[in-house]
Amino acid sequence: MAVAQIATLGSIRTMEELSSLSDEALLTLSFKSPNAFEVLMARYQNQFLSRAQAVVRSRDAAEDVVQDAFVRIYRFAPRFNGDAGSFRSWSLTILMNVARTHYQKNARERGHVAPLDPEHYESLGDATILDKEGHEGYAKEVMERALQKAPADAAHILRLAFIEDLPYKEIAEREGISVPAVKTRVHRAKKVLRDVVEI
Repeated sequence: MAVAQIATLGSIRTMEELSSLSDEALLTLSFKSPNAFEVLMARYQNQFLSRAQAVVRSRDAAEDVVQDAFVRIYRFAPRFNGDAGSFRSWSLTILMNVARTHYQKNARERGHVAPLDPEHYESLGDATILDKEGHEGYAKEVMERALQKAPADAAHILRLAFIEDLPYKEIAEREGISVPAVKTRVHRAKKVLRDVVEI
């Protein structure tokens, strides 16, 4: 990140000013200002959707992948190292890992696994960045801020799934509903959250 951009982070207030920042500067600013991350999400939303849909084939599934990818980007943002590459390549690595996992999980549930096309792996990097726990407090804080804007029922199911990180089976038992019902509620709640934060 340019020194000049770092120096001005504290004084930035308008969306126009935020939009003029580099991806890396916005990521740094998002540690204290969720609005900065919303600019990043808006900047990459269409590109992410296109990439995800090329892997998972379904628009609805692609939207789920993108939402999950942004959550993971929140979680691992403090570990981003600009010296090792750009925010774009780093975030696309996360996106494609989420898309690949989603695709393979759905394929197993359908009883078959089809091979992914080679181009779907072009952005894949070290998958271990998604497996290591760290900076949970940061991720939960940012998610909580977003969930405060959502209706109570949507916020409740998303807190169970993403803040408490409970498996769908446990959520189903806790809520007294079926696993498919949990999946439906989470899917609908994600759409509500996207509308609320105006991605």
